[in-house]
Amino acid sequence: MYKKGIIIFILVFSAVYIGTSLLNRSLPEGHIIMTQVAADNEPGLMGTGIEKLELQNAQIVSFDPEKPESSMKVLTRNFASAMSPELSLDNRQLAFTGKKVAGDNWQIWVLNLGNLRAAQITDNSRDCFDPVFLPDDRIAFNCTWDDERFGTGSTLYTANLDGSNLNPITFHPHADHSNTMLHDGRIMLISQQIFPETENSQLLALRPDGTKSGLFYEIPDEYEIISKARENIDNNIFFAAVNRHNGNNSNILQFSYNNPYNSKEVVYTSEAGQVHSLYPKNNGNLLVSYQESNLETYGIYSVDQQGGVEPIYLDSRYNFFEPVLIQEKPFIPRKLPSALSDARDFGIVVFVETPQALAEAGSFDGHKIQVVGVDGVLDEFPVFDDGSFYLRMGAKSPVRFQRLNEQNEIVKGPTSWLWFMNGERRGFTGWDEKQLTAPANRVPEAINHPSVEITGFNSPILVIQNDVHALSEAGYEN
Repeated sequence: MYKKGIIIFILVFSAVYIGTSLLNRSLPEGHIIMTQVAADNEPGLMGTGIEKLELQNAQIVSFDPEKPESSMKVLTRNFASAMSPELSLDNRQLAFTGKKVAGDNWQIWVLNLGNLRAAQITDNSRDCFDPVFLPDDRIAFNCTWDDERFGTGSTLYTANLDGSNLNPITFHPHADHSNTMLHDGRIMLISQQIFPETENSQLLALRPDGTKSGLFYEIPDEYEIISKARENIDNNIFFAAVNRHNGNNSNILQFSYNNPYNSKEVVYTSEAGQVHSLYPKNNGNLLVSYQESNLETYGIYSVDQQGGVEPIYLDSRYNFFEPVLIQEKPFIPRKLPSALSDARDFGIVVFVETPQALAEAGSFDGHKIQVVGVDGVLDEFPVFDDGSFYLRMGAKSPVRFQRLNEQNEIVKGPTSWLWFMNGERRGFTGWDEKQLTAPANRVPEAINHPSVEITGFNSPILVIQNDVHALSEAGYEN
């Protein structure tokens, strides 16, 4: 009887141990995970953001570069289509965009790499895509929206890993996509304004609670960004782009996190081939999805720091793109605290002019500020002599600022779309959205006066973005 009890205990313990091991296991170091699609399936392949949602019959696969043929494994076999893999901070989970049935909308899923069970995060009537793990056991992703007036765009949301606590954190008429994490804890994403006119895509950054949103890097006019931008172990940021002024040549560009606008470097230029997507390796090289010519399929290559290109894996039957690598994380993003409060339905904004602008103008007496919403001018008020203004703005309402002179001519702005979260406090120095200039060492005149009060507003785009009921909480496994 005693021996029987010991045997039962050992069996139970072994089962628990094996189960726990499977749950905590990842793929071996050095394995590459990527999206695979048949060579004849072209729609959406070269798209970014919303455009790539046209892609069908894709699968996420993994392989060992040392023995690619024998180690190739489909990770999303139970899905009609899957793409955009993104690893968790411990490399044990994989977030991706997927659909179980061909006619379904794209949804966000999280795959356990130990047992290959997938948990669904979103389940709604919109397409959701481009997930990224946050450092506080949450996830961020985009969901599309359509409006007759504003067009088609996408909003950035955050949620818990069970799909609960779903919140939009961008509130502008933009198409947001291609999210990645910076080491400072902010989300970096590609964002393109679509209203009132379409503008070039830029790299924005914001905190995971939606605060401190703003331009992170202005893409040079001659380039169109076509991939996620990713930060490496040395805090350099890489992205793929085409040069519109040079025959749409494909390029890999990099810039420094610490000095973005004085560090741009073209790492690689292809005269005949096309770069689709990339992933930094800790040794300084890049994993790149690359097509050598129109006669070839996209394969996985290594690009070294001198621009040398070496193939890792190609298969004429398939295109491979969106590679990610099982390796030690180059950094663990900071967990940023949040001081937001739902009890405050407003944000505080203080604007000061740059010392140079103030010195040149002497005074801004007679100038005024217009606050412009999606439906026109919301308010207009005089600016103080030193160019400063101080306002309390309704939360989550997209606005733009512009300054008018005494002749009612717009002399500065309009700015890009801005919004302020509940209880957020923001300060701006000058009208250059790069915000590279420090304010003068003086108290702005506006601070000595009551703030201008501007209430929030509702518009079709805000209704769409705030409609979390349409993004129901799923959180079940398959």
